[in-house]
Amino acid sequence: MKLELNDQNDGYAYLGDKLNVRTVFNFDEDTAILWSGIRLLTHPPCLKELQITKEEIFSKGIFEKGEYIRERAFLIKKNVIPTIKNRNLEYEIKLILRQPHPNNPDDDLVINRTHKVEIRAKDSDNQIIKTNPLSLSISGLSVNVSKDVFKPGETVKINFSSNELRHVEIRLLQKANLVCYCDAYGQTCSKVEELPPAIAGDSKTSDMTKDFLLLKIPEIAQPSHNYLWEPHEKEFWGMKYGSYVKWSLQFIGKPKPEYGKEIIKFKVPITIVAKTVSGNEVGVDLFSKNATAAPSIFDGVSSKFQKVFKITSIDSDMEKYSIRIKNISKDSLKGVSVKTSGLQEGLFETEPTLTGFSSWEPNEEKEIVYNSKQNISALICILENNDQRVIRIQTPLASNFF
Repeated sequence: MKLELNDQNDGYAYLGDKLNVRTVFNFDEDTAILWSGIRLLTHPPCLKELQITKEEIFSKGIFEKGEYIRERAFLIKKNVIPTIKNRNLEYEIKLILRQPHPNNPDDDLVINRTHKVEIRAKDSDNQIIKTNPLSLSISGLSVNVSKDVFKPGETVKINFSSNELRHVEIRLLQKANLVCYCDAYGQTCSKVEELPPAIAGDSKTSDMTKDFLLLKIPEIAQPSHNYLWEPHEKEFWGMKYGSYVKWSLQFIGKPKPEYGKEIIKFKVPITIVAKTVSGNEVGVDLFSKNATAAPSIFDGVSSKFQKVFKITSIDSDMEKYSIRIKNISKDSLKGVSVKTSGLQEGLFETEPTLTGFSSWEPNEEKEIVYNSKQNISALICILENNDQRVIRIQTPLASNFF
């Protein structure tokens, strides 16, 4: 058996867009599987796997020897944290195949393939951030800045004046950390240490006749953000995973002797936004509306493909249903899977089973056997092949096939 896993986004995806994944299964003999799918994973500071999202590829079933190619797409929701490499916040996609264990019926045989991907935030020029001037006077120090939103590499001009101080220092402070809550430790994760603000820049003077100081925002300054991801699946409720970066200007003033010895300190929050990336730097937009995306299970069902298959008969014997399906096209179809389930009370689908055929020739009929103890009124067959074409056929059990 051979498994292949590749992403079709050149190794990255943006928040709010899709990550397209291509998988290849080569079975060297007829093979039974329990489940197969792909998961987007990250690893919190405790290094346990944290599942962000998943997509099923195959449910429980039996496959003929051969090659089966399937493409799937993850939607990267906007509350997911982008990759932050300097904090080891990274992502991978994992292809998982579960099989019955040949020697232990109480255990599963699991085969994995992993591939690293980067999650990126979109350019900040798509965000509307209102700038405001800063003007305040505290303990004899008057400060004025024309705005409170800056970009990496920008120089901040800070106007000041004071008759009471002999020395003024202005620091650029960054407070940043991960947020990690779980059922075991709640909000007090021992792996996430409380970090003091870091000094990212500094400007000072004892010449009180100056009207201003200049302070440069570092080129590598990380944009302000506050991401917090929470899962939707019940088994992960109570888990929160996030990241924040907060910036501020800290003002420190040393008074003249006649005004005492107490040093004054106060902070003012500011915002740092990402530099705008030009179209030439971005390259081809893989996420435009015209970009090709991997199909979901119901995408791409064309009228032409609907004419490829025809159910010719359904025979039932108590809890066993025998469905015969014919390839009425002129093409030899490769890597076809047929996912079969029943419709109960017109609303609920029963547990599916899956049958894989390596090749399906023109005018050839295949038989699928479906077992169910439920009282069903119709059978549902979802067919998919290596060309990523999908068709859903729902047939009442009382149908006349002639």
